[in-house]
Amino acid sequence: MDESTTKKLADILSNINDEKKMEQFLSHPKVKDSFTSFVPYFRSLPTVQAFTDSELIQRSGIEKSYYYQIMKETRSPGRDKILRLTIAAGLTLRETTRALELGGMAPLYPKNRRDIIITVAINQKASVMDTNLLLDQYGEELI
Repeated sequence: MDESTTKKLADILSNINDEKKMEQFLSHPKVKDSFTSFVPYFRSLPTVQAFTDSELIQRSGIEKSYYYQIMKETRSPGRDKILRLTIAAGLTLRETTRALELGGMAPLYPKNRRDIIITVAINQKASVMDTNLLLDQYGEELI
């Protein structure tokens, strides 16, 4: 966030004195969570917690040892690996965007053909395999 936006949010926050107003403030899109990296954020999501590691490995198609290296944070996943994991877990577009951001990757860009296809697949709750089939159908690189 830039300084002016942070200052505006701080000014709003200084006038909040009850829980209802606090909850409204917390739902503001400019207010971020406290996560600083992909894995803790990913692991914290209830949608992700509903799956075992084995299920996420199978659903994402990521090789087992690589998956565990990512989860132990001994290896940083690239953009497509983050997308595979978020799609495998059935995350929303907003959650996927935050995961990409925390992984140091570019968000899905609405002017990029490949990213548009991936976004639609996420919105359809498509599997990784179905996402790749859709990408292939339109001649785009698979994730």
